[in-house]
Amino acid sequence: MALANIQDKARVVIIGGGVIGCSVAYHLTKLGWKDVVLLERKELTSGTTWHAAGLIAQLRATANMTRLAKYSQELYGTLEDETGVGLYDMSSFGKIRVEGPDATAFLNHICGGEMDVPVGKIVYAQFLNTRGGIEADVTITRLSELTYLVVTPAATRLADETWMRRHIGDHMVVITDVTAGEAVLAVMGPKSRDLLSAVSPNDFSNAANPFGAAQEIEIGMGIARAHRVSYVGELGWEIYVSTDMAAHVFETLLAAGESNGLKLCGLHMMDGCRIEKGFRHFGHDITCEDHVLEAGLGFAVKTDKPDFIGRDAVLAKRESGLKRRMVQFRLGDPEPLLFHNEPILRDGKIVGHLTSGAYGHHLGAAVGMGYIGCEGETANDILASSYSIDVAGTVVRAQASLRPFYDPSGDRMKS
Repeated sequence: MALANIQDKARVVIIGGGVIGCSVAYHLTKLGWKDVVLLERKELTSGTTWHAAGLIAQLRATANMTRLAKYSQELYGTLEDETGVGLYDMSSFGKIRVEGPDATAFLNHICGGEMDVPVGKIVYAQFLNTRGGIEADVTITRLSELTYLVVTPAATRLADETWMRRHIGDHMVVITDVTAGEAVLAVMGPKSRDLLSAVSPNDFSNAANPFGAAQEIEIGMGIARAHRVSYVGELGWEIYVSTDMAAHVFETLLAAGESNGLKLCGLHMMDGCRIEKGFRHFGHDITCEDHVLEAGLGFAVKTDKPDFIGRDAVLAKRESGLKRRMVQFRLGDPEPLLFHNEPILRDGKIVGHLTSGAYGHHLGAAVGMGYIGCEGETANDILASSYSIDVAGTVVRAQASLRPFYDPSGDRMKS
């Protein structure tokens, strides 16, 4: 704000937009104070605010300072609820069209999920091999009666397309890689609906665009598809727009985002959020060697539909029981970081390793995922044990969960 535009009167003026200044302004306005002015010579948080942004230790020299640190960390985790909307680029993800009179039958043959769904429906599914292992982890949108869009991880686009072509058989379908034809901008966070409503005349309410559905929208001066799905565990949409209009749509969102607190984000943000939500990452948490039921993805497999690749292996595993399970871990110490391959200790003995890890800024500690043996055990048996993670030679106690630590019911994505 230019000096000429600053009001000449205020109930309180706070000088300095570091952690103390921002905190004072925040709490005064939460108490209902009006005319609170915060002055900062550069940008807010350009001072020392970064110290409070997640890697904050909770133990201090006095009891009051310890309580203050704990409160600060807990408060930081709730700020997203009030202010959050982020934008990041997902254009690199593979996009493969499957179309033809046998498109539904073909996809039902290679996918564990049910593909005979209404137009506009988005299905989360896996391509399975005959052992029940996961060859691909995808979302599939029915664009029309005869056309589907399969969205794959960027690194596996060619492998996934090759798997599809190998299993066409006698199905009358055409498979086309259209990755370069569309950009994808992900608008995620509690205020994503507000931002999209500011740039489009379309209806983004739950009634008009429920979770797991896509709709064609106007946005700026362009036409796009809004897919209501989320890999970060928050309310949000993936905006699919033709490549030639991508820059315009990005600039339109950026301009409207100035009044909505829009933040530009990267894929490390996506990784930190998805691991808090317990979302699997293909190539780390799930591979062709990991059974879909042991990976905790049985909900995406529909064995009541006609035969599909891997169906017998899924039914056999359900009959015999799981030999191992994917478990989510949260470190008890907020300081160490996790990446992957750290040993998992159960009651003091190594029983596996983390398949992936990242820092969970909302949870206030590093989070990891990994498989542990569980043959003949119930969920309660697994959780009754004591767990630790070996972080570079230091054993750190960890909490284990078979459900996501963050929003286990998934209400935030569907709000």
